[in-house]
Amino acid sequence: MTLTQAKRRIAVMLRKPLALLRDCDGGALAVTAVLLPTIIGFAGLGVDLTHWYSQRRAMQNMADGAAIAATHAVMSGGTAADVQNAAVEGAIRNGWSAAQGYTVQTFAPPTAGLYPGLNRAAEVRISRNVPLYFLGAVGVDPVEVSARATGAGVDNGPQCVIALDHDADRAITFTGDAHVTLGCGIASNSSSNRSIYIAGEAILEANPAQAYGDIYIGNNATLVTQSPVQPYSQRVDDPYADVIMPVDPATCTETDFWAQTGETYVSPALQPGRYCNGLRINGTVDLDPGIYIVADGDFEVGSEAVLTGDEVTIVLTGATPGSVGNVKINGGAEITLTPTTTGEMAGILFYQDPNAAPGTSSIIESKFNGEAQVDLTGALYFPQRQVDYGGGASAAGASCLHIVARTVEFTGEANITNDPATCAAFGLQEVNQLRVQLVE
Repeated sequence: MTLTQAKRRIAVMLRKPLALLRDCDGGALAVTAVLLPTIIGFAGLGVDLTHWYSQRRAMQNMADGAAIAATHAVMSGGTAADVQNAAVEGAIRNGWSAAQGYTVQTFAPPTAGLYPGLNRAAEVRISRNVPLYFLGAVGVDPVEVSARATGAGVDNGPQCVIALDHDADRAITFTGDAHVTLGCGIASNSSSNRSIYIAGEAILEANPAQAYGDIYIGNNATLVTQSPVQPYSQRVDDPYADVIMPVDPATCTETDFWAQTGETYVSPALQPGRYCNGLRINGTVDLDPGIYIVADGDFEVGSEAVLTGDEVTIVLTGATPGSVGNVKINGGAEITLTPTTTGEMAGILFYQDPNAAPGTSSIIESKFNGEAQVDLTGALYFPQRQVDYGGGASAAGASCLHIVARTVEFTGEANITNDPATCAAFGLQEVNQLRVQLVE
C-alpha cells in the first residue's frame, strides 16, 4: 500500500468510524488493540464501583443499628463508655468486625447533621479503607468509605385512646354511623391485621393514628389525620401501669347501696368510702370529693338519673377477679364528673382493678353510652375489660378525656376534646410515648 493510499484510508476511517469494523486489511485489529484497554478499564471501574457501593450499603446498615443501640443507652442514662459499647454491639449485630478494619465513632449528643446538641440523641459514624480490585492493581490506594446515622428519642403522641390487648381482632372499633372526633391520637397494641377497625359509615378524626398491627378502613369509612397513618408501629406503654390502687377503707361503708331521689326523698350527697356489692344511682345525686371504692359489683347509673361530682375517683375492685364490677350508664342519664387532682389517683376518674378477670365481650364491658349526656373529665382505665363509648355520649367543651382499656368500641357520635391546659389543671399530663428511632 502506497503512502497516498494509506492517507486516503485514514481519512475515510476518520469520517466513518464504523468502517473500522468492516475493514478487511487489519485496521479493525489495530483499533481493537487501541480500545481494548479502555473497555477493560471501564469494566474494572464498574467492578470497583459495585464493590464500593456494596460496602457503603453494608456500612449504612451497621451505622443504623449502632445509632439505635447507642440512643437506647443515652435514654437509659448511660455513660459515654456505655454509649460507645452499645454502638459497637449494635454494629456487630449488623456485620461489623474490628478485624476488617472498621472504626466506630459515637457522638452523644450529635455534633453534625440536623440535630447537633440534642441531649436524647446519638450520632454514629462508621468508616473503613476499602481496597479496589482493578484500580488497586494499577497502584491506586484503597479509598475510605463511611456511613453515618443518628438516632433520637422522639415523642409519638399525644394519645388519648389506647387499646392494650396484644392479640384482639378489632381492638379499637368504629362502626355504623359513629362519628368520633378526638383532639389527640389513638393507638392499638394488637398485632391483628384489623388492630384498628373503621367500617360502615364511621368517621374518625385523630392525630396520630398508630397500631402494632394493621389499620383497616372500610369502603365508606373515613380516617382523618394530620400525620401519616402508622400501622406496624411500636406498642405503646400502659401510662397507668405503675399506679397503686387504693384499698382504704377495707371494710364496707355501705352494702347494696342504692342512691335515689323520689317524690318524698332526696338523697344527700354521697360520701367517699367502700360500697360493697355495687353502687346504684337513680334520681339526682351529687358525689362529695374523694375516692369511692365499689367492691364486688357494678357502678350503675339509672335511666334519667342526674349525677354530678367534682374531685372524685371511682375504683372498681373485688374479692376475686371475677367479682370485679363494671360501669353501666343507661339511657337518658346526665353525668358531669371531674377527677381527683392530688395523690396517687390524680387525673383518674374511673379505675378498674388490673386483676379483674379479662373480658372483651358485650357481657363483660363498661358502657358509657345509651343516649346518655356524659361530660367526663379524666382517665377511664380498664386494663382487662372493654370500654363501649358512644351512642350519644359526649364530652362537651374544652375537656380532657383519656380511655385506656383492653379494647375500645365507639358507636354513634362522640366528641372528645383534649385541651392540654385543662388536662394539666386536673392532674393529667399528655400521654406521649417516647420512642427511639432513626432521624437521619
